[in-house]
Amino acid sequence: MNTPIVLLALVTSLFTVACGGSDTVMHPSAGDVASVHGLLRERGTGDFVEFATENFEALYDAETVRAPEWTVSDGTLMGNGSSARWQLPRAGSHTISMKLFLVDGREVSAWWMVKVSPRN
Repeated sequence: MNTPIVLLALVTSLFTVACGGSDTVMHPSAGDVASVHGLLRERGTGDFVEFATENFEALYDAETVRAPEWTVSDGTLMGNGSSARWQLPRAGSHTISMKLFLVDGREVSAWWMVKVSPRN
């Protein structure tokens, strides 16, 4: 992961939010929020609907992070570096989390609570 990609994602998300676009930055519910700046949700705002697929881009300080590791409490996750695709589970409260392995040898983590709504 290189710095220009993360900075581009951050600048793109800030521009999109400022201009009323669809991407939304989700801030961590808990964890080491100093190291993790947020998740960029591709679909933007609106409900998380059961069985839908959501795409995320992690925003973090690429100069201090060696590698991220994604996990979810339920559903199907396909994570690759700073990007993840999550096929949401049944309605309820679920988490998506990330562990970051830092270049100084430390590990930090952050997670996001996601309320998944029933499909209409």
